Amino acid sequence: MKACLIVLILYVLANCTTNKKHAEFYLSPGLENMKLFASNKSDSIKIDAFYTNAEKCLEKGGSYCDTCNKELWADFKNGIAQFRIELFKNIKLPKNAKQGENRVRVIIGTANSIEKIEVLKFTDINSKNAIEKAFEQHELNTWTSSKIYGIPVNQQFEISIFVK
Repeated sequence: MKACLIVLILYVLANCTTNKKHAEFYLSPGLENMKLFASNKSDSIKIDAFYTNAEKCLEKGGSYCDTCNKELWADFKNGIAQFRIELFKNIKLPKNAKQGENRVRVIIGTANSIEKIEVLKFTDINSKNAIEKAFEQHELNTWTSSKIYGIPVNQQFEISIFVK
């Protein structure tokens, strides 16, 4: 009887002292569904022209040069790993967040910043709001835009936030 009472008291005390402010979560291991696309029709025509000229150059035995460098992907200040660290630090999910996957599409615009985020999938409205708020932070908005043949283009990617 005493042993059951001691175990019950220890259980109650343990639950009282581990009161969390935020839900536990983790990020997907990488960026997914990455795509580059021109921000307007004029840039799309320029990119097509560069592509055609680069292909002709290669067919004649030429090699790629800086101008022919087809794709440069968007880069976060100090790298994508740092983006993941900053995102992790800035997300403050409510402690009653529902377990599951929250998926976000991020579009990096041609002006070296996040142009748009879309929460594609969310476990509950409070988690969605917390994720949107995290992406409003200045720390997550230090990007170098993507380029195709030196022309700034948009890049999109998706990342998942899993609530334990």
